[in-house]
Amino acid sequence: MSRTFQEIERDAAHLPAKDREVLAERLIRSLKHEPLTEVDEAWVKEAERRFSAWRRGSRVGVPRERAFKRIRKELGW
Repeated sequence: MSRTFQEIERDAAHLPAKDREVLAERLIRSLKHEPLTEVDEAWVKEAERRFSAWRRGSRVGVPRERAFKRIRKELGW
């Protein structure tokens, strides 16, 4: 009998943080050769557009501390 996605997800959630991190990295790496979804492709194009604007000097970067603080606040962390 094969395990369901929910069972695997539940078990993975109980792993120590370092093991979850390693598992996540391996799962992400396993997607390397999968085609991007339309949404992913759109995000890649947007990231490239923003990076190009930053390199040209037409956009200013945000210090990472400020960016992460804002992200944490928006996520309720």
